[in-house]
Amino acid sequence: MAQCSGELFDVPGELSSKAHTFIGLSGLDTLNNATHRAIWDAFTNNRRHDKVSVHYKLFPPEHVFPTAKPKRNTYEWYIPKGILKRNWMNKYLNVVPSVVVIFYDLDWFDPFWNEKKIECASRVQSVRAALEGRTTRIAVVLIQTGPPIPAGDESITAERAATLCTTCELNAKNLFLLPHNDHLHGYTLRLENAFYDLAQSFYNQKVRTVRGHRDHLNKTTHQYLFVRHQFKMGFLNELKHDATAASKHYAQAYSHLLDVRVVDTNTLEVKTVAAYINYKLCRIAFNQNLPRDAIAQFRKHIDLFKNMVGPKEISFEHHAWLSKQFCVFGELFDEAIHHGLPAVQTQHPGIYFHQAAQHSMDRKNACLENCQDINIYPQPDPLDGLEDLEFYGQRPWRPGKLSAEPADAVKEKEAIQALQFKEKSVNHSMIIISLLGSAISQAKTYRCPRTRRQLVVQMAEEYYHAKDFKKALTLLSHMLWEFRGEQWSLLMTNVLLKALECVYHSPSVTEFVTLAIEAQSSTVLMQQEEKAVLLENIFRLLKGEPPIVPENIQVGANYGKVWRASFAASNESKPITVEMTNATSFLETKTSFGHSSFQEDKSTSLKIWIRNKCSQKVSICRSTVTVSSPTNSTELQLVPAIETVPYTLEPHTIGEFGCSFSAKQEDVGKEFTISSVNLCLGQKLDESILLRFSAQNNPQTFTNPTELVQFGFNAKELRQFQDQEQLLSCSVCPREAHLSAKIENEGPALLGEWFPVQLHLENNENGPISSVVIKISLMQPNGKELDQATHLCLNPMAEVISPPPIMIELDKLDVNSSCSYTFHLKSLRVGQKSLVIDITYILNESTKCERIENLDIEIVKPFEAVAKFFTQKFDQVTKAYSQEPFVVLLELKCLSPWSLAIEDTNLELVQPLQNVGKTCQSQLQNEVLNTGEVGTEAYCVLAEKESEQPVSVGMYTIRWRRKNTFV
Repeated sequence: MAQCSGELFDVPGELSSKAHTFIGLSGLDTLNNATHRAIWDAFTNNRRHDKVSVHYKLFPPEHVFPTAKPKRNTYEWYIPKGILKRNWMNKYLNVVPSVVVIFYDLDWFDPFWNEKKIECASRVQSVRAALEGRTTRIAVVLIQTGPPIPAGDESITAERAATLCTTCELNAKNLFLLPHNDHLHGYTLRLENAFYDLAQSFYNQKVRTVRGHRDHLNKTTHQYLFVRHQFKMGFLNELKHDATAASKHYAQAYSHLLDVRVVDTNTLEVKTVAAYINYKLCRIAFNQNLPRDAIAQFRKHIDLFKNMVGPKEISFEHHAWLSKQFCVFGELFDEAIHHGLPAVQTQHPGIYFHQAAQHSMDRKNACLENCQDINIYPQPDPLDGLEDLEFYGQRPWRPGKLSAEPADAVKEKEAIQALQFKEKSVNHSMIIISLLGSAISQAKTYRCPRTRRQLVVQMAEEYYHAKDFKKALTLLSHMLWEFRGEQWSLLMTNVLLKALECVYHSPSVTEFVTLAIEAQSSTVLMQQEEKAVLLENIFRLLKGEPPIVPENIQVGANYGKVWRASFAASNESKPITVEMTNATSFLETKTSFGHSSFQEDKSTSLKIWIRNKCSQKVSICRSTVTVSSPTNSTELQLVPAIETVPYTLEPHTIGEFGCSFSAKQEDVGKEFTISSVNLCLGQKLDESILLRFSAQNNPQTFTNPTELVQFGFNAKELRQFQDQEQLLSCSVCPREAHLSAKIENEGPALLGEWFPVQLHLENNENGPISSVVIKISLMQPNGKELDQATHLCLNPMAEVISPPPIMIELDKLDVNSSCSYTFHLKSLRVGQKSLVIDITYILNESTKCERIENLDIEIVKPFEAVAKFFTQKFDQVTKAYSQEPFVVLLELKCLSPWSLAIEDTNLELVQPLQNVGKTCQSQLQNEVLNTGEVGTEAYCVLAEKESEQPVSVGMYTIRWRRKNTFV
C-alpha cells in the first residue's frame, strides 16, 4: 500500500476508522472479579461478522465525562469560525457514548436488598450527574449468581424491580438481568441487541436536534454551518449504520461546501473539508458495491478543485493535496477489491497511484521553483500550535479568522517562508517511488506490461534524482532487456543513455563496458561522435583511466578519485567478459560446422562469420569457439582468413574465421554442439574485452521484414550475411571398417529346427587387428515385446542354451587372414527374423572400428498335418459311437523346399480314446518326403464312454530332419 505524503492532508484516524456504535460499560471490576472479567470478555472477544457493529469501552465508576456546552437558542449574532471541528468526530467515537450500561451485583433475594438498592441508585445518579446536559441513554444490568426464581415468587421479583426503577429514576425498559451461568454468551447477545436499540434512539434524537437548527440559519453568514450540520447528520447516521441516509447527508454537505466563497485565506480549509466529505462518499459507495458511483464522485471532486491552487508561493501544497486525493482513492479502491469487488485492466487502483505519483512529481517541481532560496526558518515559529487547532484545514498563525478579515501581511510572509523551509526538507523522490511501487504492483496484477515498464523507468529516474544510482541502474538494466524485445529503438536509446549516466556516477567497469558496447549498435539512436567517445572510454577503462564525461552530465569534483578507487577495489580479471546473449550488439555472428557428421579418423571445418554493423573499425586480437559434448567442453582458437594480429574489421563488412575440428576415439557416437563464440576486442590481449555470444540464441537484434532488406542501407552486406547457413551440431561416426564380412545360409529356415548360419571374416586393413568382438542379437521392432520364442546359440548340442545375444571373441587377426564361425538360430514362430551382427575391433592398438551387418531370415512351416475320421468300412464320419472302433487317418504334407526325412511319428491319445490293440507303430518311420508330397498313416481307435461335448483326439508328434543332415 502506498504511503501518501503531506501531514496536513493525512486522513485523520477518526475519519478513516470504521464507524461503530459507541457504548460505555461501568461497574465491572475486570481485574479483581472473575465474574466481571467473564462478562467483559463475552461482550468484547470473538465478535462474529453477524453481530452488530459495536465499540465497547469500560469506564471506571468515578469517570468524568466532558461538560456539555450550553444549548444555543439563536444563531442571529453567531458567526462560525470554521467548518468542521477537529474534536467532534472523536467525541462520538471514543468520548461520549450513546449508552452507558451500569452493571451491579444484586440477586432478588439478597439478604441486604435494601442497602444494595440504595447503593445501585447512588451509582446511577452519579453517572447521570456526570452526563448532565447530554441525552446519553442509561441502562442498569443486575448480575445475578443465585439459583433460579422458585415458581410462585414472580410477584416478589416484579415488585422489587419496580421499586428499584423508582429509586433509580429509571425506565423499566432500561433494567436488565444477567444470570451468570453456562449460557452467558446467549444472554450477552440478547443484551447487546437491547443496548443497540437504545443507541439507535440516541443517534436518532441527535439527528433530529441537528436538523432542528436549520430553520435558524441564513446563507449570508452561516454557510459554514450548513456544511457542518449536514456532515454531522451524515456521521451520526453512519454510527447508527444507515449508510444510505449517511451518503445523502454527506452529498448535501458537499453541495453546500461548493457554495462557500473561496479566497486564498480559506482555500486550504475548504479543500481539506471537501477531501474528507469526498472520502466518506467514496467509501460508502464502495461498501455498497457501487464502484461507478464512487469513481464518478471522485472525478467530479478532482474536476472541481484541481484548479483551486491558492497562493503561488506554496503551490506545492496544492499538488500534495491532489496527490493525496488520488492515493487515498486508490487505497479505497484496492480495499474494495480485497473484499470481492472485481476490477478490469482499464480501471484499477494502479491508475490512481500513478496519478498520485505524477502530482507528487509536480509537487517536487513546485518546491524546486519556490523553495530553493529559503535557508532560514522564521522565529518565533509561525506554525506553532498546528496540532491544537480547533478546526480542520486552518492555519495556526490565523486560527478562526474569517475569509473577509484582512490578513497580517508580515505574519503571512513568515508563515509562507516556514512552509517553504519545511517543504524543502521533504524527500519527494522517496514519496514518488513509494507511489510508483504501488502502481507497478497493480500493473502486474492486471497484466499491463507496457504500463509497468513505463512506471519502472519513472521509478529509476526518481532513484537517479535521489542519487541512489545503483538501484536506478538495476531497474534500467531490467527494462533494457524488455525494450529489446519490443524492438523500439527510441525507447531503448533513452533507457540506455540514462543507464550510462548512472554508471558515470556509480563506477562499475563491467556495467560501463556492457552498456557502451551496446551503444555501438546501429539500433541505438546516438550520434557517431558520441559512440566514438564511448568506444574510446572503453579502452581508457582497460588502461585504468576514468572515462571522459559528456558535457551534459554533471559529476562531482572527486570523480576521477572515485573511479580509481573502484579500479583498486575491483577483482575483475583481464580481459573483461561481457555476456552478449541478452544484449543488442554492433557485432553479429554466425557459426557452422563443415559437415553434419564426420568419421573418427578424419576432421571437419568450423567457420564463423562476424558482421560489423557500426561505423567504427573493430580490432579483434583473439577469437575462439566453445564446442560442447554431453561430457565436456573444448575451446578452439580460430584463425582469420587474412592472418593478421590484431585483425581489423572495417565498418559494415563481414569477417571470416575458421579452424579444423577433429575428434578422439572416445568421442565416437557423441554429438558436438557450438555453444558460444568468444571475441577479444582490442589491440592487446591484456587490454581487451571478451564478448561472449551464444551460438544457440543469437543476441537480440532489430530486424526488418525480408521484403524490405534490399532497400535498406548496406543491403548487399546484409544479404551476404543472411545467406550464410548455420550448422551448429555434428556427430562423430566410427572409422570405416575394412574388414569384410560374408554371411552364408540356406534359407528359409524351418520352424523348430536349429538353422545354421556361417560368418566369414577377412582382414583387409593395412595392419593386424585385435580384440575382435562379434555380437549377434535380434533386432527388436519398436514398441514390441522381446521375442522369447527365438533362440541363438553356437552349439545346439549343448545342454544349456543362453538367451540372445551371443558373443564371439577373437584375440587377433593378421593382415589378409580370414576366419569363419557358425551360429544357429531356432524359432518357434513363423515370420521374418532380423539379426544384427555387430563386429568391433582395434586397429594399431588405438583405433576402434566397427562394422554392422543385418541379416533377415524367413521362418516357414516344414509340414502341414490333417486328421480325418472313417468307419472300419472307410466311410468318412464326423461322429463316433462308444465301444465301436473307428479309424483316424493322418495326412502329412511336406511344405519345405528341401526333402525331409521322418525319423518317427507318434499319436498320443487322450481319454476316453484308446488304441485297438496293444502296440501302435509309426507307419511313416524312415520315410523321406519331397516338396509337396503327402505321407499317410492310419490308427484304429475306440471310445470307452460317451461324451456330449466334442473331444480332442490327442497330440501328433513328428520327429524329422533335413535329408543328408543329422541335426
